Amino acid sequence: MSIEIYVLSDRRLASIAEWQQAIDREGFALRLSTEASFDALGGHLPAQWGDKHAGFECDHWKGSAVIDEIPDVEFGRRWKHALGFRFGGDYGALLGAYAAAAAYARATDGVVFDGESGEVLTPEKAVQAARDIERDLPKVE
Repeated sequence: MSIEIYVLSDRRLASIAEWQQAIDREGFALRLSTEASFDALGGHLPAQWGDKHAGFECDHWKGSAVIDEIPDVEFGRRWKHALGFRFGGDYGALLGAYAAAAAYARATDGVVFDGESGEVLTPEKAVQAARDIERDLPKVE
């Protein structure tokens, strides 16, 4: 089973390095691979959380494509961009995707849409969700 979350925003970050800086500002131990170009993201993005794999699939979308696909959700506005995150039952990927999405949302003044819960989260709530996952991860491993 695949889980999807999206960051919706009106601007994009310029590079993976800029994204990594946003992650670092949040204090997450996540390290994104810099081998791929940010503009060419499509598919698996390798990442590490300490010595553990935390990679996830990541793709650029138009905001309207996500918003129009889910008409029963109130996104607050017609966002221009969407960055999609997809992962399976791997808790490391869940943590990596949530931390990366939360940091990206805060850096771009966007929101996080959790496809599993159907919630639209402020960056602050998404950061807290990532911290909750980080806290609970040792219990489920």
